[in-house]
Amino acid sequence: MSGPKKKLMLVILIMLSFQTSAVCNTGVIKKVLSGDLVQIGETFVARLTGITVPPCDETLGYKIYGFTKIELEGKTVKIFTWTTDNSAAGIVYDENGYPFVEIKFLKGKSLSFNEILLKKGYARVDQKHLPENLKHYLDLEKEAREKGLGIWQKEQ
Repeated sequence: MSGPKKKLMLVILIMLSFQTSAVCNTGVIKKVLSGDLVQIGETFVARLTGITVPPCDETLGYKIYGFTKIELEGKTVKIFTWTTDNSAAGIVYDENGYPFVEIKFLKGKSLSFNEILLKKGYARVDQKHLPENLKHYLDLEKEAREKGLGIWQKEQ
């Protein structure tokens, strides 16, 4: 990554790093890259915190990608970056260098898109990248699994 791009990314990450503050950041989902990877604005690419979805080359993974694209692309959302210490230096990244985010809709009630994917059975909890404040994701996954939704659907 070039110097100017790196500086721009650092500025964006600093702006997005205030997860626990009363004021949250907003952004427009410019492009959905997979079921759990999105581009926010012109250059910021982030992975959804605490979950993982099947890859697009699997039938259900492609369906989940389509759902994510319809629900998020072009929409203005609230963005919460996962940090270990509420600073840009504490931002948590995946193995590909993408920062983790939780996305919430700006509709009347604040809905977490990460939670929606879990409730529909479209995602599994990623225990390795699950912050303490999102441990309730485990219950959402369990409910979807018990109902046989999405990835938990029994073979016919």
